[in-house]
Amino acid sequence: MKKLDERVLFTDLALVCEEIAKGRYKRAKQLFELTKEEKYPSLIARLAESFGMMMVKVEAREYHLEGVIENLRNAQKELAASRNKLAEENVNLRWNLREKFSPSGILGTSKGIGALLTMVEKVSHVSANVLITGETGTGKELVAKAIHYNSPRADKPFVAINCSAVPEPIFESEIFGIEKGVATGVDKRMGKIEQAQGGTLFLDEIADMPFACQAKMLRVIEEERVEPVGARKSIPVDVRILAATNKELRTEAEKGGFREDLFYRLHVINLHIPPLRERREDIRLLASHFLLEAVRRFGRDQMSLSPQAMDKLMAYSWPGNVRELRNEIERAVILAPSREISPDDLSQEVRADRSAGPSEAGLSVRANEKELIRKALADSGGNRSEAARLLGISREGLRKKMKRYGIQ
Repeated sequence: MKKLDERVLFTDLALVCEEIAKGRYKRAKQLFELTKEEKYPSLIARLAESFGMMMVKVEAREYHLEGVIENLRNAQKELAASRNKLAEENVNLRWNLREKFSPSGILGTSKGIGALLTMVEKVSHVSANVLITGETGTGKELVAKAIHYNSPRADKPFVAINCSAVPEPIFESEIFGIEKGVATGVDKRMGKIEQAQGGTLFLDEIADMPFACQAKMLRVIEEERVEPVGARKSIPVDVRILAATNKELRTEAEKGGFREDLFYRLHVINLHIPPLRERREDIRLLASHFLLEAVRRFGRDQMSLSPQAMDKLMAYSWPGNVRELRNEIERAVILAPSREISPDDLSQEVRADRSAGPSEAGLSVRANEKELIRKALADSGGNRSEAARLLGISREGLRKKMKRYGIQ
């Protein structure tokens, strides 16, 4: 047989085998024609060998594909199981959050807390904006979370931003977002409003929002659209606004420090949290609750408050409110040498037994906050980072408050 014929034969054979290997079995008839004895008698043995090798390749390919398919099926099952597990964990987590931040999680039996809980129950099921007022440390964010996690938006994000903690130069991009290329080295970043899509945006210390950003926030509320810095068009958003302040926001608006139109947009519903000195009957319950939490957190054996220590807690004015009470209990749990906390285990301020007389009970929010900042700075030896941690605010927020009150 001529080499040309052999080359043609094997070229045709290779093409046919490739087609069959791809599953196109109709070409098998052509393979049969190529292997007829009368056409190429001298190559029958080689053709038989080639055909056998081809069948081995086909079977190997099918075996390999079956293995790949089986692996994919197993991976799909594992992925489905993993997704189901994550979904179940997500549901459990959200239920835990709902339970943790349910209105019943706001502890207190006083008349003021009872009225607050009634309002929280009512406003949770509507989408109206809410302004939460109260002194520093009264638990404004806890109330905001209770509203969110008991609302129809509970499965969507709860995003919080402390307006006093964000430096003014970056506040706009932090809350509204920014487009890539606005400045050298700046990448696109989603703002807090977009992050809260479908859920709740909590604006803490709203009175400290830069005045220049207030008009833009008003537009977000009125038009339900947000325009990131450097963007050419706005983006639709569905966000519920909860705001909080320890200032008289109406007074700030009247003085021109806060936009009056934004104030009225936020002030659809006002929830006021009474200071701890005005609900002394709640101190015992709160102290016992914080004691149990601290014992678990710091791995101490079961502890208790002596009657004398409880009397000291009941007599103190608590300018830092619930937050200060929590910090006091945690400190005592850490430092107490025995399982019973005595007055000696309490801080000097609490041990001083300063009963809250009428003048002290009537202290303004400003005076209380100033006193609390001085106390935190003294307790931390002047370390501002530590003082901010004790106060539960950022270092930037502490700096602004110190400047406002003239504290060096």
